[in-house]
Amino acid sequence: MSAALPPYTVRVSSRARHVRLTVTARDGLVVVVPRGWRGDADAVVASKREWALRALAQVAERRAVHAAGPEALLPDVVDLRACDRLLEVSYVCGPGTPVARERAGQLVVTGLDDATARLQALRRWLAREARRALVPRVWALAEAHGLSPSRVRVMRARTRWGSCSAHGTIAISHNALFLPPEALDGLIAHELAHLSVLDHSPRFWAHLLTLDPEAHTHRAMLRRAVHLVPPWADE
Repeated sequence: MSAALPPYTVRVSSRARHVRLTVTARDGLVVVVPRGWRGDADAVVASKREWALRALAQVAERRAVHAAGPEALLPDVVDLRACDRLLEVSYVCGPGTPVARERAGQLVVTGLDDATARLQALRRWLAREARRALVPRVWALAEAHGLSPSRVRVMRARTRWGSCSAHGTIAISHNALFLPPEALDGLIAHELAHLSVLDHSPRFWAHLLTLDPEAHTHRAMLRRAVHLVPPWADE
């Protein structure tokens, strides 16, 4: 008798070129397939069953928080390691859609007593902070290395820390604010290296090491850093 497969969902992506599996605390196991794909999702999951089970076990505690509902996700503290900022969070009931603002070293969410709306307010605030802090950091490191991205933007991504397009646009996840500074700079250097070499060939790694001699250490840090992103920031 074949081993049972872990539960999963299938998501069609217009950007996907190949079938891939992702595991997140919010969505669990997802099979991402290109539009028009007619393959066997069960077979794909079966081929990666052991990996999927390990990945699901790693996010089990965070999935339990999500399952408890939006009230359980609301944080008491926000730790933006990339900026060395630790903010206590307070919630003040009032009229209107909740809004999150920083006041005197605290993060204050004012508005209706609605956990889902409060989470949305926190996520909007996080996106604003990411644009304010991360975009200038990318430009500063690019200038320090004599590089010129065509554009720098912040993206909402659950499974990627960053990307670099063939047109030279560098995108950094808003969740990178939760990274330690050295891991953030390693991430930025990685994407800057893609301005010259888009793949992950030996030539890419040789080039990256000229920008970041500790690139392998920083890559390992990024692989372990998913636990630094608080469950409320999962979108």
